[in-house]
Amino acid sequence: MKTAHANHLGYPYNLAGDVAATSRFAGYLVNNLGDPYAGSHYGSEVCDLEREVVDWLMELWQCDNRDDYWGSVGASGTEGNFWALYLAREAFPDAILVYPREAHYSIPKSARILRMSTQTVDCEPSGEVSLPDLRRVLSRLRSASVIVALTCGTTVKGAHDDIGGAIEVLEDCGFPAQRRFVHVDGALNAMVLPFLEGVPDRLQPSFRQGINSLSTSGHKMIGTTMPCGVLVTQRRHIERVASAVAYLRSNDTTLMGSRNGHAVLALWARLFGHGRLGFQRDAERCAARATRLAEELGDAGVPVLLNPHSLTVLFPQPSEDIIARYQLACTGDDAHAIIMPNVTEQLAARFTADYLAWWGGR
Repeated sequence: MKTAHANHLGYPYNLAGDVAATSRFAGYLVNNLGDPYAGSHYGSEVCDLEREVVDWLMELWQCDNRDDYWGSVGASGTEGNFWALYLAREAFPDAILVYPREAHYSIPKSARILRMSTQTVDCEPSGEVSLPDLRRVLSRLRSASVIVALTCGTTVKGAHDDIGGAIEVLEDCGFPAQRRFVHVDGALNAMVLPFLEGVPDRLQPSFRQGINSLSTSGHKMIGTTMPCGVLVTQRRHIERVASAVAYLRSNDTTLMGSRNGHAVLALWARLFGHGRLGFQRDAERCAARATRLAEELGDAGVPVLLNPHSLTVLFPQPSEDIIARYQLACTGDDAHAIIMPNVTEQLAARFTADYLAWWGGR
């Protein structure tokens, strides 16, 4: 495990997390039952800390009136995507889900489970949604409403969908706020873009854009040592599906009844212990190292892709030995490295040397 962590480059996990602040709770069952804003009869819960975690992210994602919003901690980014699409379907039962081809696989999977009709949209070569094709798809829809899933940091290329541009296209195609639901999957980069300078407003994961829900993963940029995620949405969408459960003395507003309180503790410790300044330093350092890696490979003649403000460097798939050693994620003929806070200059240099040795001798 230690060796695997020391050489890891392929997936967006922040392996620099620290369990010291939460390890003393390891012997307790910490179960956040029911709605985070209501609590339950169970005494060993940390719903108060869960609300603080959600508030931290609401501020980051510019929820201007927090009483109008709701959030919870779940098992993963996938759970956040699923629950957002469920809320969207309940708001607009007859709407078609429109999503880019490079959306995370949990988007079409959730649509299948929820039996939602779908329409895919083409992407640009760099991975972000094609706004002209989005316009084409939306202009041909015959439904009265639409659900759109966008991505802040695509899985393979680390691209950022133009959220502001997509909202403009929706308006132009006759889908005002009352007839649409826009979810943003920000599993990785919703915890990156807000901390980088020079990011256009239209790319920022912000509720001021006119979106309806936003999710992120805890085990990615935040750096928890267990998979988890956070979903934030407008409160009115939760109120539509909520039901009282006397057994819990709470409201049923989440996908899971029992939710991992240890994940809440880990998120709280990371967000409040590391702080906004710490995440800003992480984002800036990772972006700089990703740029350096892309430049060093590119200078040697390797075709690389690094999207603006991204941590994901895409390159031709190397040998199986290099793939296994650095646990690279591969799609088709391509592979990528994702520069997370645990990726040291030494690890990046070691990978670059190994890759270029293979490249020169292929």
